[in-house]
Amino acid sequence: MAVKTPPPLNTDRRFPDHMTSAHALLLKAKRGEKGNTTDKRYAVPAFNVTTFQGINAAFRAFELLGSSGLLAFSNSALKHFGEGDPVFGLEVATTYVRQRAKASTVMVATHLDHGDYISAGGRKVVQAAVQYLTSVMADNSTNKAEKKAMPLADNIALTREVVDMAHPVGLSVEGELGVLAGEEDEDTQSEFSTYTNPAELDRFLKETGVLMLAPTIGTMHGPNKGKPGHKVKLNIPLAHELLKIANAINEEIVFVAHGASTLYEHVRAYALDQLKQLGDPSGAAQKWRDFVGTDWDQIGGLIEAGFCKINTDTENRQTYLAALLGAINSNSAKIDIRWYDNICTDALTQSYLQKLIMAGDYGVWHEPKIDVEKFRFDLGQSLKQLLEMCRR
Repeated sequence: MAVKTPPPLNTDRRFPDHMTSAHALLLKAKRGEKGNTTDKRYAVPAFNVTTFQGINAAFRAFELLGSSGLLAFSNSALKHFGEGDPVFGLEVATTYVRQRAKASTVMVATHLDHGDYISAGGRKVVQAAVQYLTSVMADNSTNKAEKKAMPLADNIALTREVVDMAHPVGLSVEGELGVLAGEEDEDTQSEFSTYTNPAELDRFLKETGVLMLAPTIGTMHGPNKGKPGHKVKLNIPLAHELLKIANAINEEIVFVAHGASTLYEHVRAYALDQLKQLGDPSGAAQKWRDFVGTDWDQIGGLIEAGFCKINTDTENRQTYLAALLGAINSNSAKIDIRWYDNICTDALTQSYLQKLIMAGDYGVWHEPKIDVEKFRFDLGQSLKQLLEMCRR
């Protein structure tokens, strides 16, 4: 039986002010488009945000750099925004983002991270996300209940259902082929991993119609991406092989890297210093020493292989926590939650700025307001001090 052609993405859909689909931003990155020029390929970091402070920090970073902005929401984050109800969380979070975007100087997309169409709860969230967001992920690669990979035919069928629902109304869809190991949060974890099989890729892309694909090439969720003291090694040759297959089908297909957070050594050192001064009351120092991230040279190799969306979560959580430890160590009797909040939000902004610059996502919508060559991510200094040092 011939497979019905998947519906194309409706690119005429008008979203709220300064908002667009994730695919529109990623396609510009794959083509190297910034303003009226075309240069080398870059990537758009997708920041997993879990609080309003995270949203505020991201917008500030986007606007300072003129970056394409991509805010991702996991199921657990949506439950946090919605006090346990992820659908209500969608309404709450996206209402806030739309208001921020309305006054923004850049284009922003909102994305459902690891939405699945397997469970009843997952289907409900994906269906609601189509109403509220500008992009959704249909992660049907893993049967979480049985802890095993989904059969290819089932992954295709479920992902295609989401494409049939989302593409006609302008929402880009991200699929996943292969299983990514590690733990991002309580709703996104796997004890095993499998590389994406090139022999399956052609069928998956043609039958689902997704324009955004998360292949598995060795990245890993969570703060421990390998053994301490060992460098994470991604399968860059496989990534190039997969890109060649995808480009032959449609050169507008873009790849997504999950589990690709880096670990900033100066953030680790800062956190360890704060814990030492606090007497390491919870014995957390060893956990910080054991954290392993993905080195940036590996991520750079992925960008060359068509990975234009770099999911970013763990490194920002680490930055926030390190800044909070420093704030508590500095003044643990400050009866003003806003003081701690501002310190941690400024630290998040620094982390976002760092990743955007590393990924080349700056000067897309307007010239950066700071000299990106002078920016130095440093939790020992305030954001205000750092920005003053690299003002144009």
